[in-house]
Amino acid sequence: MKSADPDLPLLWDTTAEPSAFDPEDWFEYCERITGRPRPHLPALAIQTVIPAHFDLVCERYGAAADNFTMADHPFAVFEHVGVPMVIGKSAKGSYAAGGLDELIALGARYIVFLGGAGTISPHVGVDDLFVPTKALRDEGVSLHYLPPSRYAYPSRLLTDALLAACRDMLRPIKSGPMWTITAHFRQAIPRLQAFRDEGCLVVNNEASSAFAVGEARGVDVAALLNVGDTLADGRFLVPVGHPALYGKEDTALQLDLAIATLATIGKAL
Repeated sequence: MKSADPDLPLLWDTTAEPSAFDPEDWFEYCERITGRPRPHLPALAIQTVIPAHFDLVCERYGAAADNFTMADHPFAVFEHVGVPMVIGKSAKGSYAAGGLDELIALGARYIVFLGGAGTISPHVGVDDLFVPTKALRDEGVSLHYLPPSRYAYPSRLLTDALLAACRDMLRPIKSGPMWTITAHFRQAIPRLQAFRDEGCLVVNNEASSAFAVGEARGVDVAALLNVGDTLADGRFLVPVGHPALYGKEDTALQLDLAIATLATIGKAL
């Protein structure tokens, strides 16, 4: 099959076609190199692009980092109130989709994605937590998992569970549409303004890709984002005096809410 005219942008939908490289292929290689069988992970999982979350779990639960996949996507298995869980850490941006795909291939079925976000709306403030209801697909990764569409959607089950867990928190919780773009330093002002007018409230680098991976793989994925900066006036700004972004103090509640949500899901399974 031939792709489109080589002088045109690459808009070739091959999402229904097989891939030359799957997690299974990589795991076979990892088994050969490490000399150990692939682990089977708990169904309840957190994926984070905030290193402090991974460190907090290891400290609190005595969990050990496992780098079986040899791709800088370590994971750690732990137990909360008798419910087994796993947390996986990835670099932010498009790289996180590969880490999520690995977690799923190793057994994760209900995954809460944790990351940062910037507000683009006066209705969301710095230090709010944000639960997306859909994510504008202004990135390239999701197009390799799902056919083209304007938005990718999270699991309704997990999204509702996250909102329920957040309901009694003192910290403000917001929810609604968002914009995802992986061009970290090319959040062009006309796009920001247009997508805000469309109803998007925050922007981040991973959400639409995470939702697309989850839908394509047939598992539940939702997100809880920590709003650490603002672009609402057209320029990036972290308020003066704000603690260092995404440190342990800044992100512990976000982690706690994800764990509580998964514990509720686990007890209902």
